[in-house]
Formats: sequence, structure tokens, C-alpha cells
Amino acid sequence: MWDKLSNIFEHLSNKKKSAHVEYYNYNEFIPNDVQQRRTHLRLELFLPLNFWRVIRKTPGVELCDETLKHGDFQRVPTEGGMGLNLSGTGVLIISHEDFTKDDFIEIDDRIFGKQMNIFGKVIRGNTTEVDNKKICEFAVHFIHIKESDYEFLVRSIFEKIKGLKNITRKDYLR
Repeated sequence: MWDKLSNIFEHLSNKKKSAHVEYYNYNEFIPNDVQQRRTHLRLELFLPLNFWRVIRKTPGVELCDETLKHGDFQRVPTEGGMGLNLSGTGVLIISHEDFTKDDFIEIDDRIFGKQMNIFGKVIRGNTTEVDNKKICEFAVHFIHIKESDYEFLVRSIFEKIKGLKNITRKDYLR
């Protein structure tokens, strides 16, 4: 976890130096033996996210638009957080909000310039205390995302990764 936090702080310092630096090296998170298929594209980034905690009020009901409208689930506002890496099927988030495995979340924000509304399920969560402040890191798997939003995410991630491959280390450190 400290390596990830170090990368975040390095990224933030680079953003202060240059407004055009938006993303950094993602290669350390993709295994060498994995081909660059759509399901394995994951972009490391620093992405502010607004999200809601979604609480099931009726036992046994699955999360979907209809059950939200019927009141089987309740949306609870949160302070939001930061996305650390993103793929077409999920996101890793850090926040002061404490989420545990099997919690539901609704992400309602602009991602790569497109407004998206995505429902997800927390597949793992971890809470750490740093300087007497709680930092929660949790992985979210998207369970309800429009096909057009999914295609847009994958295409955008691929374009960002392709652009990163063309940037040399010298260009990045400028």
C-alpha cells in the first residue's frame, strides 16, 4: 500500500509542476505473460469520483434501476474519493468512507469527459490509519454499466495507454 501512496504523491507533485501531466506509468501492474486484451486493460490514474453508498432495504432483491425506483434500495451520500486505477470492469478507490466486501456503490460522475452512472459491488476493502486519519482502499466491480459507457471506457483507457507508450521517460520528467 505504501508503494501505491508513494506513486500517488509522486503523481500529485508532477501535476503541480506541469498541468499537462495527467497519468503515469501503468506497466508495473500488468503481468508480463498477459496479452493486452480488453479485459486486462487497466489504467493507473488519479481520478476524483463522486459516489453514493447503496443500501439494500428489502432482503433478496437484486440491484437494478427498477428496484431503486421501487424503494428496495436507499442511496446514502458520501464524501467521494479518488480512483487509483480504472478498467472497463472496475475501479480501485481510496476514500475516508469505509466500505466492506459486498457493499454496493453508485458512481455518478464525469469520467474522461462523459457523464456516467455506474453501479458496482465492493469485492474487497482495506482500512489503514495514516497520521491519525482513516484511509480506506476498496476495489469495485461494475455490475450495471451501459454498454455505450463500457465501450467508451475501454476505448478511452486504450487510447491513454497507447499515448503513454509513445511518451519517453525524458518527456515525462520534463
